[in-house]
Amino acid sequence: MQSGYGRSGKFFAHQYAGIEADLITIAKGMGNGFPVGGVLIHPTIKPWSGMLGTTFGGNYLACAAALSVLEVIEEENLMHNAQELGNYWMNELRTYEAISEVRGKGLMIGFDLPESLASLRKDLLFKHHIFTGEAKPNTVRLLPSLALTKNEADILLEALTIELTQTVTP
Repeated sequence: MQSGYGRSGKFFAHQYAGIEADLITIAKGMGNGFPVGGVLIHPTIKPWSGMLGTTFGGNYLACAAALSVLEVIEEENLMHNAQELGNYWMNELRTYEAISEVRGKGLMIGFDLPESLASLRKDLLFKHHIFTGEAKPNTVRLLPSLALTKNEADILLEALTIELTQTVTP
């Protein structure tokens, strides 16, 4: 299973489904910009010499970067932050009439818009400097940092209010 960690409000998103993976590969965010890849192997799988060879390096600097990220996630309680702000965002996003569906866990959030609002992502980026992701045909994916603050979360909501009001009002 490929996974990041923390963004869903649990260490791994698949924990919400009670899935216990035998093998988990991790890359995104693991070294906070430092190129690190990791593999977690279930304790029931007995390793042998040479089993865990890598082409990614595994040098001390990569290990230090990955451990530093984990320490910050723990010390700053960022998984709790992801749950709290994710719930806040999802509740607020559900109040917009133009948004047809809001789904996700923690800060892994997507919401659907009608085709008539296809320019919203571009407007958020160029008018408000807010970068979002997308999933075709009409889902906006939010991509915040685990260290997102409520004030920063409100910036998106304010921009959405402006853009959705301008779109609806003649």
